Amino acid sequence: SLKRDVGLFGSFAMGYADVGADVFISLGLVAAYAAGASPLAFALAAVAYVTTGLVYAELSSTYPHAGGAQVFAARGLNDPLSFAAGWMLLLTYTVNIALFAMASAGYLSRLVPAVSSQVSAGPLELSGIQLTALLMTLGLTAVNVKGIRESSALNEAAVMLGLAVQTILLALGLTSLDPSRLASQLAEFGSPEAGMASYLPWGEVRVQNFLYGTTLAMCSFIGIESIAQAAEEIKKPHRWIPRATVFSVLAVLVYTIGLCLVGLGTVGWRGLAERLESPLSAVAERLPGGTLLTPVVSLAGFAVNLVSANTGVVGVSRVVYSMGKFGLMPRWFSAVHPRFRTPVRTVVVFGLIGALMTLLGGIEEAADVYAFGALLSYVLVNASAILIRRRDRRAYRPWKTPLNLSLGDWELPLVAVAGLASCSAMWALILLLHPVGRGMGTLWLAVGALVYAGYRRAVGLPILGRVSGEGVRPAAYLMDACALYLGDVPPREFGRAVSDALDPRFRVRLVAPLPRGAGAAEEAEVLREALEEAASLVRGARVVEVRVEPGDPEEVAVREAELADLILLVTADRGLARRISSALPGRVSVVGRW
Repeated sequence: SLKRDVGLFGSFAMGYADVGADVFISLGLVAAYAAGASPLAFALAAVAYVTTGLVYAELSSTYPHAGGAQVFAARGLNDPLSFAAGWMLLLTYTVNIALFAMASAGYLSRLVPAVSSQVSAGPLELSGIQLTALLMTLGLTAVNVKGIRESSALNEAAVMLGLAVQTILLALGLTSLDPSRLASQLAEFGSPEAGMASYLPWGEVRVQNFLYGTTLAMCSFIGIESIAQAAEEIKKPHRWIPRATVFSVLAVLVYTIGLCLVGLGTVGWRGLAERLESPLSAVAERLPGGTLLTPVVSLAGFAVNLVSANTGVVGVSRVVYSMGKFGLMPRWFSAVHPRFRTPVRTVVVFGLIGALMTLLGGIEEAADVYAFGALLSYVLVNASAILIRRRDRRAYRPWKTPLNLSLGDWELPLVAVAGLASCSAMWALILLLHPVGRGMGTLWLAVGALVYAGYRRAVGLPILGRVSGEGVRPAAYLMDACALYLGDVPPREFGRAVSDALDPRFRVRLVAPLPRGAGAAEEAEVLREALEEAASLVRGARVVEVRVEPGDPEEVAVREAELADLILLVTADRGLARRISSALPGRVSVVGRW
């Protein structure tokens, strides 16, 4: 099995490295099409990002398996759609490796101009950026073979540098930008010039360019699932995954939209568009101390894009490892190195493929395919979240998305509904406006369908159905407990004892047995007041009912055991505790007070 070796900041760094790095290249791409409306394009794309990020936080902490979207689709949908989600992520992460390795090399060329020179190897002509990206990817592959701790340490160091530099840029930019220039830039809605979009016969060019720019803005928000890929390697997934995801979402939103406004107010959208490979360096040159700041920004861009490529290596290797583990691809891919505890075969195979892809070049075309694959997987994740809520009603969810609509015995996650709608709309725009993404993405899906059908037939598994989904289980289930209050300990002590004994997985009923006889009504009122006081002190477990029940303690315990998974006794009477435990073997937990 994989080794749990990643902490809270490592989890955050993994998510931020993959998402936060996008601003170093996407500012120029988005500005080239959305023009002065770039902040609006980022804001619209952020709807899909925020909702999907929150859904990932819930699902990954509930089902802490490597694989992310593929695992959730297996549980919520079926095996063919699970394979499709994993297959598209395989494409996305492999493209991610090449895309950000090239971006990292582009920023490095600002520091070392020789990197951008042409290199000849016999009949083969390569740019220095391509060759540098190739060597970087091979180095990252070696690091990931060694272990997730080393890979995470690289992420953490680069992310700290990136956050520091982006904070400086944002602070200097907001205090020195020209408000009148920013206002005039914001008034330019969409570029008036035709670009690479697949333009529709109706609609103005500016409007279509804005929509195209909005789809490119999704590149700034793709990668939130990276934290989910390492769910099997995060030390406390039920705690760290939701926190790391929420922190990543907030940080990315602040820096992406903030730096976009700074860019418009300093160099303008045309200035950003002219520097596709290093737009933040163009911004730094216009700020106070730009001569000193520009090389620092280039260094941060180099480092953050490098670790974004690193998260691509981590992501694709874990996706394919998980697909092999759950029977969607050959089990050969699920092998784990006995010493390093890494999925060594998938790391090497897909690291090499990513390295070779750097030789293709074409940063905008790569972004096309990157968005196609990721958005389709996000659509499936949000759909899975809705169905999983109904299928696994009793799953223990350490963290849930806000805004849930109660429908009888299950809750509809409205955040997932919004995520499904927004991601579907974005994916539809990709199909309409991105010819490269549409063509290559569709071809990749067709190839995947053949691979999946061929493999399932070869191993004797049905093509349809939910064979893989049956192997996906939540880390824990909700349990029902009944805590019996026998009146021989103070109510406050009883409440604290229930808190200490039961964690948030439990729904607890506080029940006080009431022996039949004279004065029962007055005694029942006293017991009810004691239970109410105790209930106000219970933390962790959720109190669902407070009740006085006629009958002696043993009789009530047996009746309550028909509805509860656990009977909790808080009592000073050792003999009574022994009798109830004997009547309900294996069902009673005793908190003794003797």
